[in-house]
Amino acid sequence: MKQKFSKDIFADQDAYYMSCPEVVGQHIANQLSRFSSAVELCCAVGMLAIQLAKKMNKVTAVDIDRSRIDDAKKNAKLYGVDNKINFIVGDVLDENLLKNLSAEVAILDPDWRIISGTEKSAHATTLDDTRPSLREMFDLTKRYITPNIVSRVPKNFTFETLSDFGSCRLENILWGGRVRFKIAYFFDDISENNEADYSFDLQC
Repeated sequence: MKQKFSKDIFADQDAYYMSCPEVVGQHIANQLSRFSSAVELCCAVGMLAIQLAKKMNKVTAVDIDRSRIDDAKKNAKLYGVDNKINFIVGDVLDENLLKNLSAEVAILDPDWRIISGTEKSAHATTLDDTRPSLREMFDLTKRYITPNIVSRVPKNFTFETLSDFGSCRLENILWGGRVRFKIAYFFDDISENNEADYSFDLQC
């Protein structure tokens, strides 16, 4: 695959850049296929939620940006899964919202970039540098929704960075010979840290 997506999706430039590439979304959905329901927090224009909906019976996707939720709905229709995703405009740190969500697995995807003036280039280095705080998202998700949690994280995150969350499986996502980001899986049946590389044919 030479493009991030197989279809001409609805997204502003920033959301397109940040969205999980389709082939990686398919990989994550395959890894989570044992679950029948999922919630994605900070879903942006819905590209990962769409891949989850192809494998699961029910997907809920939440983002605070109404315009991105509007684009996400259009994208879900474009991919033929609009009847399987419930899109919600809301704050992923709102406890009243989270209390009313249910799913077997949750995917967290906050913005990792550090804003310096008008630049958004440097990656977060701690759990609290992301927007919203990954630490707060994780704690609230575990409290109100499910202990089975997956998160996309910057390439500079390590087991030490994530140690407050417990043991995890860490996947290094590569294309063009470089690690672009990582996926961290926190499940009850993961008792020790393990790490593996996954390489994709992707140019963007």
